[in-house]
Amino acid sequence: MLETDCLLKPAEAADYLGLTLATIYTKASRRQLPTVKVGRSLRFRRADLDKLIKAGLRPALRPLADAVDGPGDEQ
Repeated sequence: MLETDCLLKPAEAADYLGLTLATIYTKASRRQLPTVKVGRSLRFRRADLDKLIKAGLRPALRPLADAVDGPGDEQ
């Protein structure tokens, strides 16, 4: 099995996403998370979760160096 095809159990998916197990089950039942059924077991493909994370990224309003220096910090 390839790393991108890795199936996670709900508790593993919760740890991976930093969510509670209850939130994982709620989002799965509302079809807010892509799932795979293996028999009666619920699984999550790591690649699908990675895509979900990537889709949720928002670009920075300004580069990090500007944010650290801040306005008015010129010497």
